[in-house]
Amino acid sequence: MDDLRHELAAGRHEAFARLYGALGDRLHHWLTATLGSRDDADDVLQETFVRLARHHGKLAEVENLTAYVFRMARNEALRFSERNSRRRAHETSLSAEDLFVATPDDVERNEARQLLAEALVRLSPEGREVVELKTFAGLTFAEIAEVTDLPQGTVASRYRAAIDRLRVLLREELP
Repeated sequence: MDDLRHELAAGRHEAFARLYGALGDRLHHWLTATLGSRDDADDVLQETFVRLARHHGKLAEVENLTAYVFRMARNEALRFSERNSRRRAHETSLSAEDLFVATPDDVERNEARQLLAEALVRLSPEGREVVELKTFAGLTFAEIAEVTDLPQGTVASRYRAAIDRLRVLLREELP
């Protein structure tokens, strides 16, 4: 992605299109999980890319472009949530339809997906964020550490604790 960083820093429109092609779906999926709304995810994703374009000169210095873009999206999501605090982003119910690809003829799997979506909402905000970045964004622990400005060991510990909590929550719900 070194060439892409330099093209982005030069402000080339096609470079932003390539960056969007490479990260747009992952960002949107993660933002949907984080904000609890596809519409809000659309808005935040758009604002993230607007901000990237406005500050494109800084991109040549970025070491990990993926982590940098996710960090910008995270910051944008936090700003969005603050502006819309009445909606309380982390208390929004998530739907399985927002998080997973539905399989119409597999009712049992769809029910399990819904239980998982409901269990995610019950995690601590810190644990949920790490699980969402790992699962829905596909980031590594090192990238999550960069996005959240936490030590990598803390990220790994939060992830393990959140996964353990999910197991407990799902055992309580599953027959």
